[in-house]
Amino acid sequence: MREGRNTTLLAVADGVGGEAGGELASAAAIDALADSFFSAGASSMAPAEALAAAIRGANDAVLGAAGKSGQQGAASTLVAAAIAGSSAVIGNLGDSRAYLLRDGDIRLVTADHAGEFQSSITRFVGDPRGVQPDVFLETLRPGDRLLLCSDGLTRHVPDNEIASTVRRADLDRAATALIDLAKSRGGEDNITVVLYAARRTFGLANLRHNVVNLILALLVAAVVVGAIAALVFASGAYPIAR
Repeated sequence: MREGRNTTLLAVADGVGGEAGGELASAAAIDALADSFFSAGASSMAPAEALAAAIRGANDAVLGAAGKSGQQGAASTLVAAAIAGSSAVIGNLGDSRAYLLRDGDIRLVTADHAGEFQSSITRFVGDPRGVQPDVFLETLRPGDRLLLCSDGLTRHVPDNEIASTVRRADLDRAATALIDLAKSRGGEDNITVVLYAARRTFGLANLRHNVVNLILALLVAAVVVGAIAALVFASGAYPIAR
């Protein structure tokens, strides 16, 4: 159980470089990201700076874990969102994505770091050259939904279908439906969907704290190739699925 400065941290890490190396890299990335973001030193940073530093820390952790285990070349994508009240800071490396769904529309927040060939990525945690994540700032509105996912979903389900599926169902059913769609179309990679919906209610006694009611669905389907990790930090809860 963990809490950190009234902030919810979501992340998806999709391992590459073979099953063993991918599992090691994604797990190391998730653990280091969380430890760094909620560390005492990060508390004095702006959220965007803290998330970028945490992603760089995840890169160092993957390199260290790979060196100790002999899994040279172990690497992972990483997309993360730090949410406090109506503010969301989103950072990424690789082709795992973050989407914002608002009033039935969908918008891709992140930009893929992808190469010429399918499944090739140009930025990732586990890069000995160091990393520079992209960081995006979003202001959430009541009813907004934030979706983080691996490319196992987006290879098979286009954005408009993601939007219509999420719009028609509650979070649990939407996440299940998205994964089932990807699998029904031949999905042979890891398929992870993290859906987050914020409800904001204000009272005179707690206006200062911008109390947020959250509904969170986290489903992971790991199929055949690589390894994947996802995390949620919310109000002391610390579920992790891989």
